[in-house]
Amino acid sequence: MTNRNSFFQWAILGTLLLTVACEKDKDNTPNNEQELITTVRLRFTNGSNTLVFNARDTDGDGGLAPVIDPIRLAPNTPYNLEVSFWDESKTPAVELTAEVRNEGTDHLICLTASGALPDPINPDKDANGKPLGLNSQLTTAATGNGTLKVILKHLPNKAATAPCSTGETDVETTFQVTIAN
Repeated sequence: MTNRNSFFQWAILGTLLLTVACEKDKDNTPNNEQELITTVRLRFTNGSNTLVFNARDTDGDGGLAPVIDPIRLAPNTPYNLEVSFWDESKTPAVELTAEVRNEGTDHLICLTASGALPDPINPDKDANGKPLGLNSQLTTAATGNGTLKVILKHLPNKAATAPCSTGETDVETTFQVTIAN
């Protein structure tokens, strides 16, 4: 009789373990649902002069083409650059910049200039002292044309040689830039 009881005890234990092990994980939903970013806003400030430029894609990926303001800056001028992110598909619009800042160790704003525009320098830092990029500086050179690409990366490897090529891209847009009087 003890062999029979042992067999049933092991059978019940095995069934219980299989049931628990095969139970579907009900908590596999992401903790941080990705927000829709419809607008990238650039604010260039020189003293009391502030210039604001937007890249808007209010219907998100696909559908209508984005509307991107052309950037026009003065030559040989230092600017502070502030990047902000918005969801303008909602009324009122929701600014997402604070969320990016609060989760700064998980984000990186990559700013890549070409042509007459120099790359922005001295980006702000996240809580670990690594680049974040919501705020930076640049000084324009002589007149000319170029571009400024803005990419918001999620979970980049900030220690990598090319951190902007790591992680997932939350949003990417390219502004056309003219430096002229």
